[in-house]
Amino acid sequence: MRVFSDDNLEVIHRPGSSPYLLITFNEMEMKANGSRYWGQRFCDKADISVLGFISRRPNWFPAASIVKAVEAAAPILHAAPERVLYGHSQGGYAALRYRRRFNANVAIAFCPQVSIDPKAVPFDGRFARHFSAGLHAGMGIAPDHAAGRAYLFFDPFHAVDHSHAVRIAALQNKTHLVPVHMTGHGTVRAFTGTARALSLIEACREDDRPGLRALARAARVTAPMRPYQIAVTAIARHRGWADQFHAHFGSAFSSVERANFLYHRANRHIRDGELAAARTLLLDAMTCQPDNLGFARRLAELNGRIARVPKENGTTHV
Repeated sequence: MRVFSDDNLEVIHRPGSSPYLLITFNEMEMKANGSRYWGQRFCDKADISVLGFISRRPNWFPAASIVKAVEAAAPILHAAPERVLYGHSQGGYAALRYRRRFNANVAIAFCPQVSIDPKAVPFDGRFARHFSAGLHAGMGIAPDHAAGRAYLFFDPFHAVDHSHAVRIAALQNKTHLVPVHMTGHGTVRAFTGTARALSLIEACREDDRPGLRALARAARVTAPMRPYQIAVTAIARHRGWADQFHAHFGSAFSSVERANFLYHRANRHIRDGELAAARTLLLDAMTCQPDNLGFARRLAELNGRIARVPKENGTTHV
């Protein structure tokens, strides 16, 4: 049942038998359609009580809309004996930014951002195009947003996500960092499946930190993105290992993973002065993602560099 809707988001309520109300926030790829919400599949299977907040576009849940939505959902929230917030990326941001607004007992956030304001996070330009000064004034996560306990899951090898995690933990009390190595920005995918997701929620509700660490270790071993993350991470220091992982596991990479690996591997070739090899890999990457303008720009830069490299006879490439 839809309980709220405006230009920025919708709120869907699903009654269930769980002893807590799970308040979910979607990642940016998912958009409101009047009935769906993030986490719907496992919530239906487990008969969980849910209040699903879902954005109409990648907008990081503007505060003005959240305030109105919470007012509209007040009877549902007041009836809930326990409130658990749950989200990934922009949804993870919301789970931490609005802890106090929902008077949350527990917040579970995967790979959140402390802000997408480029002035506040100059180290992260991934989402700057979605920042709007009108919608996002004062959007940064702050100490007075904290309530209850929070558990922040991230990959320490993902430098940008790591920076966000450290900043958030320094700002918000009772925020526990849970590393899940070699999962990249898709850490939440390591916990897919109803049983594993429920185990995660229960461990957070019980503040079972040894159990959470054990669950994270088990999840990362079987994480579907692990071979790709190992291969990409190895490029910087052990390019031979990276090539071996790609040769062995590359056929199972998604098209996006394969394109990204080829792109990063090409950049390592460029740093090593192996321009022809880099060009071959960039062309392969563009075959996987022909509409990727970043790849096209990088190839154009490389072509220009190759053209300026003197040949042995003193001429230049045409």
